[in-house]
Amino acid sequence: MDLSYQKTKELLESHGIRPTSQRLEMAHLLLEKHQHLFAEEVFHLVNTHFPHASRATIFNNLKLFAEKGLLGTLELKSGVTHFDSNTDVHHHALDENSGEIVDIELNENLEEKVLSELKESYFQKTGKQLENAKLVITLRGK
Repeated sequence: MDLSYQKTKELLESHGIRPTSQRLEMAHLLLEKHQHLFAEEVFHLVNTHFPHASRATIFNNLKLFAEKGLLGTLELKSGVTHFDSNTDVHHHALDENSGEIVDIELNENLEEKVLSELKESYFQKTGKQLENAKLVITLRGK
């Protein structure tokens, strides 16, 4: 086992996930770079390397990875969940033309100010508290 697979195994174990061979391969493919994939894309990615993995196994593992915090989730359209391999604090920009999702980070002070104002505005308009706010910026251009 090379070092990158060893690190993947350690990540699985640190999140309380038993590292079976399928989970190890799946996690390695998902975590080797920052990406935002929906379940069907994950199925095709994993299936190219692990052809006998069933949809149910892959989808169940995706759910487990998200529940345990190994992957983040991002819902941009109602009912369409993207699995985010970057679990660091960040926000997203969505290019409406290409569908590309890009991770964006804000200066800590700016992020605190923007989120504080968003929470206040949301509370004033709805009477509800906004928890775990994340920004999604939609870009449209030529």
